[in-house]
Amino acid sequence: MQRRWLPLLAVASVLTACSQPVEGVAVAGVPGQAEQFEPCSIPDDAIAATGLNPETGSGWMEGMSAKAWTVCGWDGPTQNPWYHFDVMFSVRFTLDDVRRNPAFQNFKDVSMGGKPALEYVFVNRSPEGSCGTSFDTTEGVVMLSVDAVGTAPPRGDPCEVLHRHTTELRQYFPPSIN
Repeated sequence: MQRRWLPLLAVASVLTACSQPVEGVAVAGVPGQAEQFEPCSIPDDAIAATGLNPETGSGWMEGMSAKAWTVCGWDGPTQNPWYHFDVMFSVRFTLDDVRRNPAFQNFKDVSMGGKPALEYVFVNRSPEGSCGTSFDTTEGVVMLSVDAVGTAPPRGDPCEVLHRHTTELRQYFPPSIN
């Protein structure tokens, strides 16, 4: 299993541990998942405009799913692919659920594109190599992360990269509550 999927699986497992089945139309071939925002629906040209590599966009790996979440992720630019950017979305959870999640720590309220968001670090990951942020929307919660890939040190601040990509792509997410 690729290194970047382990954190997503861990986060999804913690967040869905107490979830109940959701009624609705199946999404991305996952039976029982209510129709919800699909991060892989962000247009390739919008992904490319951020500097991310649209050809690397993908959802859950084959055989892996978390019924309450949709996910998509992209590698950093081809000339400097030191990180991976992931977007997860759920209609079942809220920002309060993210705050209560023991997989995250060092919470900080931030503004991204003029909208409130919650920034955090992952308990089992290096803060120098990863950063997470979440915000509530009118349809559910968005969780985003940037994770350094490979063994070389990060070539930038993961939180700065995360903020930039989130601000650039915010218009494609469901509207924020605030």
